[in-house]
Amino acid sequence: MIYSLVKTSTDERGDQRLVREAAWLRELEHVDDLEGQVPRVLDEGTTREGRRFLVVSLAAGEGETRAFTDDHARFLAKLGRARFKVADFEVSGCFEALQRQLRATPDPLLEEACADCEAALLYWTGPYVLSQGDFAPWNIRTLGSQLFVYEWGEARSEASPLDDVLHYLMIQRALRHRPLNTGYLTASMKHAHEFAVRAYPEWTWRPPVIGALTLAYLIGAVLHDSPAREAYRRLIRKRAAWMPHLLKGETFA
Repeated sequence: MIYSLVKTSTDERGDQRLVREAAWLRELEHVDDLEGQVPRVLDEGTTREGRRFLVVSLAAGEGETRAFTDDHARFLAKLGRARFKVADFEVSGCFEALQRQLRATPDPLLEEACADCEAALLYWTGPYVLSQGDFAPWNIRTLGSQLFVYEWGEARSEASPLDDVLHYLMIQRALRHRPLNTGYLTASMKHAHEFAVRAYPEWTWRPPVIGALTLAYLIGAVLHDSPAREAYRRLIRKRAAWMPHLLKGETFA
């Protein structure tokens, strides 16, 4: 059964989010591999009060699944292939977005961490993909062996292919007030590595690459004012304990 969901903004930031969401959903309508797995725009416009509204379809599914399953991996692989670009990190949209935000909001810790990312990925070329932006259990419903994923207001292009996997694993733990320590981060990196190898086998996914892209995810989440930003900042400060490039090793341990 298909339902409709009406969203109405309450401020300018909300207006921008709904405009972005509508634009991405209209683009995704043309991705055959994602048919029936993302909402469709049914209506949009402006209220009498001058605020944006958006009406989208919403499928009735079986509720949340906290585990990251093969169904989640398949969805993200299809999403990533819908729009991706191969680039060196220093000229990727991912790196440019971090640099742009750091110029607007200087932060010595994040600037130093970003330099570590650039150094670790200096000789690596890889895919940068379309990210849903808030890939989390509460934005996903299961439809048999498929997922229905909604809330696309934070979607972005040229993101790291690890971002949605790491976000899914880490944000739900953070919001349940469970510790985000280096051990849990390392376990999440292993899951992200397994996903990358399966979804993008054409590229090399050595531990230093996974570590650097994980650091890029943490930096971006802090800059986007994630609810887990303080925990993420602590992990960034402790990066010498988990980032393979700084450990000068080839493992996540």
